[in-house]
Amino acid sequence: MGMRIETESEFERYVHETLESKKQGLCFPFIIVDKLTNEVAGSTRLGNINQKSEKCEIGWTWYGTQFQGTGLNKAAKYELLTFGFETLGFRRIQLSADLENIRSQKAIEKLGAQREGVFRNNYIDANGISKDDVYYSIIKEEWPRLKSTVFSEFLKS
Repeated sequence: MGMRIETESEFERYVHETLESKKQGLCFPFIIVDKLTNEVAGSTRLGNINQKSEKCEIGWTWYGTQFQGTGLNKAAKYELLTFGFETLGFRRIQLSADLENIRSQKAIEKLGAQREGVFRNNYIDANGISKDDVYYSIIKEEWPRLKSTVFSEFLKS
């Protein structure tokens, strides 16, 4: 995310800035709760909302280590994609990962997102280093197929 949160005050500032962005209509932040344990597992959001172009980005996602690799991320992405395409009516939802973060890239690819390319010097990380991102997208025409294949386990019969 290009940031490091190490103290409670930094976390409080992060939450405050996120809620301010929500008030401005720039994002929809979500807390992720593991239904099996009823514990807060992490957070994610729809951000970089552009109503005129009917698009947004899924990101700003983090999970506690005990929730990584449990399938919770796929379930959360299903809910975000459903909300973005079916409730908000977006035509495009994009995702990105640091070029060096192969684990995140593979997770995005498992969602059926199409790799579009590398954005060079796309952000500056918490250490002041310029970083590259790999961008992916899912468009509304692809969503019904992905929903019935990649995300079929979440469909109610």
